Amino acid sequence: MEQQRVIRKEHYPSGAVRTEISCSVDGQLNGVTKTYYEDGTLASEVTYKNNLMDGPTRAYHANGALRAEFQYKENRRNGPYASYFENGTIETEGVFENGMLSGPYKTYHENGQLREECTFHNNRRQGKAKTYHENGQVDMDAAFENGKMVSCDEFDEEGKPVKNKKVDPAALAMGQE
Repeated sequence: MEQQRVIRKEHYPSGAVRTEISCSVDGQLNGVTKTYYEDGTLASEVTYKNNLMDGPTRAYHANGALRAEFQYKENRRNGPYASYFENGTIETEGVFENGMLSGPYKTYHENGQLREECTFHNNRRQGKAKTYHENGQVDMDAAFENGKMVSCDEFDEEGKPVKNKKVDPAALAMGQE
């Protein structure tokens, strides 16, 4: 049986609604809690179940455009994640598993060009990773093992090699590079 819900409101000094909190009659957060900018524009929507973030979450820029969307499961990010620039273009996309980045991860320049692509495992970069200049040329081509960079080639905006760096994992473990 569905519990009865109460919407509690908090206000800015101006009187505008700041927050609408959805809770059960016993005071536990249950349902969608919304926050607003002072002008009334929706700032965020967070789904709660038994006082824990659980379900879809969305955040918005002050202009109303979507800023980020992701899922929570028992207070941990779980599932696809995406963030967006104020102009609506994608900024970041990835996947969380039990609160940690795991799987493909990409970031973009505001012009829509790919900025970085890599893979995460338990919140650490793993394997090949590339970053790109705003013009689309490769900036850095690197390899990671357990979150530590083990090799890196760098390029200028015309795609010409700038630096070829092989990193000694033993030196990294000692804090040297």
